[in-house]
Amino acid sequence: MLRTILAAALFAATLGAKAQAPAPTQQLSIPESLTARASQRLKQGDVNGALNDLNTAIARDEHNSAAHALRGTIRMSAGNTKGAVDDLSRAIELTPDVKGMEIVYVNRANLYWLADQPKPAMADVAKALALNPNFALAFNMRGRLRADAGDLDGALTDFNRAIELEPKMMPAYSARAAVNFQAGRLQDAIGDYKTIMWTSPSDSSAVASHGILRGMLGETDAAVNDLLRAGIMNARAVSTEQVPGGTSPAMRLEQYLEMNPAEPRAHLMRGALAYINGDNDRGKGEMAKAVRLDPKLQPDADLVTKRLGR
Repeated sequence: MLRTILAAALFAATLGAKAQAPAPTQQLSIPESLTARASQRLKQGDVNGALNDLNTAIARDEHNSAAHALRGTIRMSAGNTKGAVDDLSRAIELTPDVKGMEIVYVNRANLYWLADQPKPAMADVAKALALNPNFALAFNMRGRLRADAGDLDGALTDFNRAIELEPKMMPAYSARAAVNFQAGRLQDAIGDYKTIMWTSPSDSSAVASHGILRGMLGETDAAVNDLLRAGIMNARAVSTEQVPGGTSPAMRLEQYLEMNPAEPRAHLMRGALAYINGDNDRGKGEMAKAVRLDPKLQPDADLVTKRLGR
C-alpha cells in the first residue's frame, strides 16, 4: 500500500502541470500549491498534514483532479472505501486520459475488486493499460481478477508480465505462487515463496505456505519446522479460519484439495495445521486419511503427530 501511496503522491505532484498547467510566467494557484505540498508531506510520512492540505485545496477548487486523486488514495489506505471511490472517480471524470492517471484507475479497480465487483474493476484495468501498456500494477491487478474468475493460465501470464516489468514487486510473486499452488505447480510455487522469504524474512504467511509446500513435496520434518516458525511469528499465518481481506495459507491448501481431494500429502498438511490449531481429533482423522490413501506415509504421519499432537 505504501508503494501505491507514494506513486500517487508523485502523480499528484505532476498532474497539475500536465492537466492544469499555468502559462510559463504564472505561479501555481493556491490549490495547486497546497496539492504539491500535500504530496511532499505524504512522502515524509505526514498523512494528517497532507489530508488537511488536500481538503483545503478541494474546498478552494473542486476541479483539482490531482487533489482528488491523492485524497482518494489516502482514504483507500485508511479503509474509507466510499470516500476513496468518490475521490478517485472525480479525478477520473476531470482528467480521464492524462498520463499518470493509470495509477488512479488501478486504485479504483482494487477497491472494486475488494468489493467483489469484477466487471468495473476489469474495465478500469483496461483503461490503465490503454494509457500505459507497461504498467506493472495493472498486470498484477488483472492477474488477481483472472485468478478469481478461474482463468489460472491468464493470471499466470499477467503475473509473469508484472514481475518482468517490476522484478521487486513482491505482491506479484505472492499472487503467482498462490495460483501455481492451486494449479498443482508446486515446485514453481515454492520457488516464489523462497524469493519472498529471501526478500522479506518476516513474512509469516510466506513461511507457512513454504512449509505446507515442503510437506506436500516430501519434506515432512522441514515442513513442521516452517509451520512452527510461522506460528511463532504470527498465529494467524497458520490459522485455519477465514482471513478477512485475503487468502491464508490454509485456505490455499483447501483450494488445492478441492481440485485434488485424493492427494495424501495434502491431507497430511491439513492435519498438521489442525494439530497446530488445537484440533487433535481432526488432526488424527487427516493423518488416518493420508495413510489410507498412501500407506507409505505412516512414518510421516507418526512424525507429525509426535511433534504437533497434544
